Amino acid sequence: MEDAIVGVKAGCAGRFGCVIGVDRRDQTQAMRDAGADVVVTDLGQIQLAVEPSSAWSLVFEDFDPAQEGIREALCALGNGYFATRGATAGAQADDIHYPGTYLAGGYNRLRTDIAGRSVENEDLVNFPNWLALKFRIGGDDWFDVRSVKILSYRQELDLRSGMLLRSLSFEDGQGRRSTLCERRLVSMGDMHLGALELALTADNWSAGVTVRSAIDARVTNDGAKLYRKFNNKHLESLAGEVVGEDGVCLLVRTCQSHISVAQAVRTRSFLDGKLLEVRRRVIEEPGYIGQELKVDLKQGETLLIEKLASIYTSRDHAISECGLEARKAIARAGRFEAVLAEHVLAWKHLWRRFDVHIQPTDQGFKSNVPMLLRLNMFHLLQAVSPNSIGLDIGVPARGWTGEAYQGHIFWDELFIFPFFNYRMPEITRSLLMYRYRRLGEARAAAATAGYKGAMFPWQSASNGEEETQAFNLNPRSQRWVRDNSYLQRHVGSAIAQNVWQYFQVTRDVEFLHAYGAELILDIARFWSSIASFDDARGRYEIRGVMGPDEFHDGYPDATTPGLNNNAYTNIMAVWVLCRALEVLELLSEVRRAELAARLGLSAEELARWDDISRKMFVPLHDEGIISQFEGYETLRELDWEGYRTRYGNIQRLDLILEGENDSTNQYKLSKQPDVLMLFYLFSADALGELFERLGYAFEYETIPRNIAYYADRSSKGSTLSQAVLGWVLARSDRQRAMDFFVQSLQSDVNDVQQGTTAEGVHLGAMAGSIDLMQRVSTGIEARGDVLHFAPELPQELERLDLSIRYRGHSLDLRLTRDALRVRGRDDAAPPISLCVEDNIYEFVSGTTRVFRLSGEAKGRFR
Repeated sequence: MEDAIVGVKAGCAGRFGCVIGVDRRDQTQAMRDAGADVVVTDLGQIQLAVEPSSAWSLVFEDFDPAQEGIREALCALGNGYFATRGATAGAQADDIHYPGTYLAGGYNRLRTDIAGRSVENEDLVNFPNWLALKFRIGGDDWFDVRSVKILSYRQELDLRSGMLLRSLSFEDGQGRRSTLCERRLVSMGDMHLGALELALTADNWSAGVTVRSAIDARVTNDGAKLYRKFNNKHLESLAGEVVGEDGVCLLVRTCQSHISVAQAVRTRSFLDGKLLEVRRRVIEEPGYIGQELKVDLKQGETLLIEKLASIYTSRDHAISECGLEARKAIARAGRFEAVLAEHVLAWKHLWRRFDVHIQPTDQGFKSNVPMLLRLNMFHLLQAVSPNSIGLDIGVPARGWTGEAYQGHIFWDELFIFPFFNYRMPEITRSLLMYRYRRLGEARAAAATAGYKGAMFPWQSASNGEEETQAFNLNPRSQRWVRDNSYLQRHVGSAIAQNVWQYFQVTRDVEFLHAYGAELILDIARFWSSIASFDDARGRYEIRGVMGPDEFHDGYPDATTPGLNNNAYTNIMAVWVLCRALEVLELLSEVRRAELAARLGLSAEELARWDDISRKMFVPLHDEGIISQFEGYETLRELDWEGYRTRYGNIQRLDLILEGENDSTNQYKLSKQPDVLMLFYLFSADALGELFERLGYAFEYETIPRNIAYYADRSSKGSTLSQAVLGWVLARSDRQRAMDFFVQSLQSDVNDVQQGTTAEGVHLGAMAGSIDLMQRVSTGIEARGDVLHFAPELPQELERLDLSIRYRGHSLDLRLTRDALRVRGRDDAAPPISLCVEDNIYEFVSGTTRVFRLSGEAKGRFR
């Protein structure tokens, strides 16, 4: 996809679309062409009476088969319970389209005999396709956009209302001209409902139109190239039936996990607003049930087809049987407009809480940053929303928008949770319970490996087992390569960090007592048991692990995987042990005694925690460079320019080098930040305290020196790279940081990994880009019962507005070049402490305070 995506024509919806990668003059003219009320001042500033629609719409002005997979992922609709990709209504899986409907937490496990091995994989299941709605004119074939002459085309993802809009005018082989408009939603107001509306206008013809509406369960998991060699038929069809005069219902079940899923659809047709009473023919085949109806359409008339779908599963709360509930829901649902109204209202309430409003300067970003920020927020809210509260789900790295990574859950929560913590922390609380419920499995994994405590898996799905594949296929060499990424034990530290940050923002003592403390303590027990004391060094070590950088899983030419003393892993282990000791002090005497007895905590073990937290080994080299792992400095330098010249895109150097019978283990390089993650997670003060506790020197120069060293040795092979690099450079190199920020924003829109977006969006990178804007600009940090601000607005912005929740307070923040305004909207919350530019103030609920900024705050990286 080109960097510039321009969509400015008026379509059926009467809106103009996004403008990306155009200069200010072109943008002004585009807005005028689209009908916006634009005034240009003598200074060249654009003034709008209201925010332009381009800030709320992702628009495509053509049909491009090569880009359809990417657009289907970008235009997926969801509500935190289920999601449906943005495939054209009536499309079937082929080399262009891939319709997919995914239930949050809907996994199934299959075995495959491949290359002499029996491999077991657990996948996020592609459930029946409710979008099966197609038509044909006269006796022609079913409509296919590829078989007609397209006169105009427009596809819009309306972020404000959570709708997918598609309109096209076309001419078929008979010379008949038609206009087709589609509206689609997955209801945020009723999490079990989806709705689709098609309007077909006969521009210059009169003929009979045949419509077929169905539920298609003949689907497989075929949406990710890497897994196509594995068994992929997850569904068993149980029963199909007609429901009333205008509906059908289909019941399926996953073949191993035995999740029963019922879909019921209701299809109605209208002419001139009047419901048509038409005869219907039922089409029923194994795994498929539908109805076919015929309507005579005259020139100039518009046939309106409404299709509503309800989805229930056997795991839902407060139901009798999922088929019964699906049928009841579809019978009770109103027309499309009624479902739409409830849906739009729910999105209105979400945007009120979550929106980040930015006002760029005249010489601001070239890209449409406001829209891109909202696109990323939109996908986060579709993956987890208020509808997700109470569901037993985590947050997959790719959301519920495709089958990449098989829908597994990694450590991306570390990047995602801050977005929810400060706005709707009850969502974070529910998601943390996914980890708590799997403590038993993590304890069993630790015991099997010979350790104490809880060892969480790198990849998790239904029950918390390790789901990392033993081998992965390198598409370059067509060789199966062992996957040792299960050695990324640092995922446990990420979980502890998530618990602690949630507690810092909310002060939810009851959650800490009941669940959070146990998580942190058991993760601390694991780090204590895996650490061993080296007599020669007089320090503790952690051996045989991997850090976040997946390019290094062992030493050059070693026969066994794993690295010793990965700096990020070791320092995070120290942080967890410190927090565990602090958590014990925060607990009531009764709860502390209960957990000590349950976990078998002794005074001797707690003394060991304290000792490890003061004597952990951290590898260093070259006067203050934190070694990524012990021995890193002995690796060879890579010929970066040579590889760029030979291969162009070198993000996946692991695949390139393996294809050359070489290995990334030989070189000083990284796929994504590893050491730099320490600067992403911790302020300079917090990191300095950890180093001081360990007895290592930590100077200010340590940070920029390490950033420069590792940034130059990164292939940026992960979409998380740009967000982290943008963050760590924010206080030292603002322009470069903003460049990384814009790159991060566009990771999926521009499909920077050349083909991965079609298999699912990257939620971690999306959240990271939002976090960059909110945390870098405001310098917000919840620490030590104080909400800290170290504001520094990017030069590209005039103003930043956002709303947050903090310990019972609803706060509206407005940041300008010279002031931070904090307005409280609650009257009953107890006072809180704010720290702005190193000065602490008491803030009383229901008041407004304006803090004049001197620009002399110590900041995050002083």
